[in-house]
Formats: sequence, C-alpha cells, structure tokens
Amino acid sequence: MPIRNAATSGTEVVCVYRLYLFKLPDVSLLGTLRGMEIFLQKTDILLLLIGFLLIVIGMIIRWWQAKRRRDRKNNWKISSLYKGKKKTRRRFPLWFHLVGIGVLVILCVPLTHAASSVPQRIVYNGHLLNAGGEAITTSHTVRFSLWSSADFVTSDVSGTGAINTTAATYADWKEAFTVTPNAQGYFTVTLGSAEALPDFAALAPSVLNNLHLQIEVKAAGSDATAYELLDVDSADTAVDRAPLSSVPNALNADLLDQRDIGTGSGSIPLLGDGGLLPTSTIPGATNLETFTLDSDGTAADKISLQFGGSLAKTITYDIGLDAFVFNAGIEVQGTVSGSVLHAEQELTSSGTLVVEGTTQMHGALTIADGAGLAASGDLLTNGNITVNSDNGAADAVLTFGNDAGAETVKFLDAEGRFEFSDDVHVTENLTASGSLTVEGQTTLKSNASVDGNLTVTGLINGVDITQITSSADNSHLKVSTGAGLSVSVARGDYRLGGNVTQFAGSTVVVPDDVTSYLFFTSTGVTISPVGFPADRMNIPLAAVVSSGGKVVSVTDRRVFNSDDSERTVTRTFEPMYEGSAFEGDGSENVGQLIVDHSGATLRNFYQWESTRGTLQDYDILLRVALPEDFVRWAATPFTLDYRSGSADANLNQADITVYDTAGAEATLSGDSAQDLANTSWTTASFGFAGAPTWAASGEVVIRIKVSSKDGSPMQIGRLTLRYVEVLSE
Repeated sequence: MPIRNAATSGTEVVCVYRLYLFKLPDVSLLGTLRGMEIFLQKTDILLLLIGFLLIVIGMIIRWWQAKRRRDRKNNWKISSLYKGKKKTRRRFPLWFHLVGIGVLVILCVPLTHAASSVPQRIVYNGHLLNAGGEAITTSHTVRFSLWSSADFVTSDVSGTGAINTTAATYADWKEAFTVTPNAQGYFTVTLGSAEALPDFAALAPSVLNNLHLQIEVKAAGSDATAYELLDVDSADTAVDRAPLSSVPNALNADLLDQRDIGTGSGSIPLLGDGGLLPTSTIPGATNLETFTLDSDGTAADKISLQFGGSLAKTITYDIGLDAFVFNAGIEVQGTVSGSVLHAEQELTSSGTLVVEGTTQMHGALTIADGAGLAASGDLLTNGNITVNSDNGAADAVLTFGNDAGAETVKFLDAEGRFEFSDDVHVTENLTASGSLTVEGQTTLKSNASVDGNLTVTGLINGVDITQITSSADNSHLKVSTGAGLSVSVARGDYRLGGNVTQFAGSTVVVPDDVTSYLFFTSTGVTISPVGFPADRMNIPLAAVVSSGGKVVSVTDRRVFNSDDSERTVTRTFEPMYEGSAFEGDGSENVGQLIVDHSGATLRNFYQWESTRGTLQDYDILLRVALPEDFVRWAATPFTLDYRSGSADANLNQADITVYDTAGAEATLSGDSAQDLANTSWTTASFGFAGAPTWAASGEVVIRIKVSSKDGSPMQIGRLTLRYVEVLSE
C-alpha cells in the first residue's frame, strides 16, 4: 500500500513490496519474509495472479488521482511539512513521491545455512516519479538506517545532516546509495552490500521486537543537510519510520535462531529412539567448565558414569562411602592427590606417589626403579617394607629429613653392615653377639652387654683404651665425669642487692673442653659457659678452663662487695623535654610545632600540624646522659605516650629511632616504632634487641619524627626511661 508524504505539493513517493518465488535465507528474526515464503509455497497460482492484478489496478487509480490534482492546481509550491514542534527534520519533498507498491524483500545473497558467516542482504526496489507522474531518471542518493523506535527526533541527526550514531534508539546500521533510476523511474539496491547488516540474532529482544527502517532521499551531490525523511504516517507525529514485523507463518519457521538440525558446528542434535542421542550427533566435547550428573540431587545411593554397553566399566560416586569407586584398574599419567585413596587390589605408581595423610597398606607396596615415595603424614602397614628387594649390588638407604638436613640409615653392600649418619641413642640394653666397633665417642646411659669383642678406635671419657695394660695391682678402666673438678659453696648467709639470703649450700661439676664461669646468686652457685650475667645480681667466683679431661687453669674472679645493692631508676620527661632539640630533614617540613596541654587529662604534649596535601614531618631529638653507675636497662627500657587526629597513618604518624652510646641505631623490640597513630592517648613500650652498646656515662639519643597533612595533628606526650644502676657507697 502507498506510504504518503504529508506534503501538500501533490507529489508522492510510494514503496512497493515485490514478492520473489525463491527460498529465503535462514533469517528467523525477520519473520515477515519467512511468512511470505511459506505463504507462496501454499497458495494457488491463480490467487497469486489475482494479487498482481489488484496491484496494477491500484497503480492506475493512483495515477488518475494525481492527474486530477494537477488539473485542479497547476502551480503548487514546493514545501516541506514538519510533524509537530519537536520535528526539525524535513519530510520528503512534495515534488518527490514514491509511486506504486514498494517492494521490500529480505534475503541473504548467496543462500546459506545458519552456520555460514556470509552476511545477510535486504533487496529494496523503489519507483521515483515527479509531481506530474513522470519517471525521474536523474541521480539521487537514498540513505537507509535501522532504529529501535518509530519516532524521529531532532537529535537523531547532527547539525551537518549526518546520522547521530550515539542516539539512544540507533540500531547500529546505516547505508547510503547513489542511484540513477531507469527510464520508468525504477531502481534497486541491496541493503547490507557495503555496510554489513547487524547480527539480528545478537540483538536484544527489546530492540529486535521494535526494529524500524528509516529512509531519506536527496539529490545526488547536495549536502547531507538536504536529506528529507520518508514519513510513513503524516497523520501521526510519533510514527515516522517503517517497522520490520513478523507474519504468523514466520513463527513456524523450520530453523531455530538460525540453527538447523545436523552434526556440524552450531547444529541442533536430534534425539533418536528411546530418547537417546545417535552416535553421529553426539557432541565430541563441551567448552563448559562443569558437567553435572544428578543435578536435581535425587540420587540416594550411587551416581555412575558408564563406559560401553556390554563393557560396562563405570566411575561411581558411592554416597554411603563418600568416595569414588572404579570397577576397573586406574592408570594415572599425571598427579593423583586427595585425602583418601582406597585400592582393594594392587596400587602401582611409575612416578612419584605423594601421600599427605595416613597410608595403610594391607598388601605389598612396590616402587619401580627411579620412582620415589613421598609422604607428609604417617605410613602404616600390616605387612613388611622391603628395601632393595631385587638384591642388587647397591647400598640400601633409608633417609630421614630433606636434602638440606637429611640423616640416613644405610646397609653398606660391600661392608655387609649398617651405617648411621648421626648419633645412636640406646635407652635400654645394647647387646652385640658379634664385634661392636665404635669409631668415635660413645655414650651409654644404661647397661651395655657385649658377648663378643669391644673395639674402640677413639677415646672413652678422654682415656685412650690402647694405653691401658695389665698390671700386678689389677688396674682397670675407670670413668669419671668431665674434668673431675667439683666446686662447692658452703652453707651460710649471703648478702645480695641489700638482701640477706640464707643459703643451704650446693655443689656443681665443671664440664670438660669448655671455659666455665662460676658465680653465686640468690639460688646458689651457678655455672655458665657464656660469661657472668648482666641481667641479675651475682658475686663472680672464678673462670675455669678444662680440656682433654684436665683442668687447664682456674682464675680467681671474686670481687667482694661488688654487687651489694642495685636499684631501678625511672626518669620521666614531660614536654618540653629537658635537653631536647628540633630540626627538619631538609624537605617536606612545612607545618607548626607547638607545646600545649589537655585540660581534661592534665597532660602536656607537643603538637605538629600541617595543612599541606602531602605528609610534612619534623624531628624532636632528646639527648640523655647515662649515669656513671649505669648497669643495664630495666625490663621495659622506655615508653612514649602519643595521640593523633586520625587513626590513619597516611594522615598523621610518629616514628621512633634510638641511637646507642656508640652512635649506632639500636634495634627496637616490643611495640611497633613506626607509623604510630591512634585517636586516643596510647602508651607504646619499647625494648632493645640485638647487641647495642650501652656505656656508663655515655649519651643516648632518641629521635621522634612527627608527620601530618591536611590539618590532621600528631601529638607526643610523656616519655619515660627505666634503667638499673648500682648504689654508690
């Protein structure tokens, strides 16, 4: 039927739909044409001829109406009609009119199956006539575009006349053709021949179900602003484009979403007898990560995957056992891992068998040549474990530990004996029915019974066995302890740290091959191989050096009244710290440092604040002199109180550094000394790790770096030092 322009010039443009009698391509989304194809296949040829006759009659009537209008008005003006105030796009000119019945036939050229990648095509036939009904044969440009709305709005084109591809209803396709109609005014274009049509199968249903074709015409060579819209309904301001609609018969298309029955890629398999997939249509694989059996969870006993009919080999998940069951052997070419591996028959591994839990073997475990058995848990067996079962001429080795610290038990094939790579400790009797050879020192903490020979190539408690000979007085081997030196402290009262200790007396034995330091504490006489203690009160006694079972030297180290009394000193520094200084490190030091106090807590504090957008810092340095009677730091050497405007260390923070009396940075222990930040007053406690130098009368430097940005302040309060000193007489 004609689609008229709303212009008043009397010219008209008519779009004619022409039906083609050939199979349309698989474009199920454009159901209108599929319906046409089915209609033509089922309609009598006579009805088709009648349809064409009606079309011809309609064209004659249209020509007669145009002639009458020309007779009534011979001087119409050329103008354009705008549909309402919202329309700024010109409509198709009154001196142009599409006459006849436009033919819109959608087909793919060439014909392909759904799986083909050849683009789709739309054949559009048009007939151009002037206001006098005469054919237009001059060159014109026709522009087509797809939209998800029937309504044209001004923003759908730019100021230059171009299609606005960012418009909300633009369906991502446009194409323009410059055509020269034939002598009768007819022309034909193939939409999609230059710009591929969109993939209709990929379009959202909301777009696909509301797809419209927009057609515009201008004289060839003129600017894009000369394009004028073909308005399909001049009486309705909301309907400007032609819809692409389906017909009822298209719902019965023999393809589904461009897919056909077959065995190729993208084809639809067809179930055969018994609801089974024929072998020819079973897919070879799936690109999904999960394939689920018993997805509805109704299986109560077992879930199986079977291989072969008469073969009937299965992989079954036994719900009651909570385990997989294979009814045939398993060969694994890669890695097998899991918590429980149950094999009723033989378990063979040609590679490494790694067991992370407990392994129970009720039969034999065979490990092939070159393979390994690694277990991070226990290995339990009710049978035997045989090493080197083929009796090959090689040492059999049991290794304990890893490569970095492995110890071994070897059976040396050539020597015919066992060899332990480390000490052997026997808690009960050690019995040898043959020769017992000891190449190094041997310690037995229980009885040793030797029915044969005892051969010692080294020493026993420092005595060379080879130097012992028979004598008239029947001398024999005697074993002593260490160097044979015992040190005793008599019972009595002892004064340590100003306190009197009633001591009952004790005896200690000096070990061999070491320098021992003897000292007296409140618990009695004590031996240390590292020196006299610095962390508790003591009276040094002596330093004893022993070697080879003998005492080499004894040095008297007694210093009377040297440790009569100690005390712990606590020094508290309130802002402003006595002996403190302030400095910046040369960059990022913009801010304000003040001393203030909190009336609520009666607390003095330093406050550093900067309004810069990056962290600005400043240093508070406290130099403290240790007394000449300094002995050591107390258990908690020092504490520091702090508070900040934010708990985020990126906005404010404090960092603590301590330098020992040698000027070296000391390693701090206890609380973190970096990035301190908390909105409540917090006390951080610090100790010292490593081996810093602390000399009496020396100076300790404590550096407190405070940082702030964006007006978030950092506050530092009381600092407390604690150390031990000797009371002067």
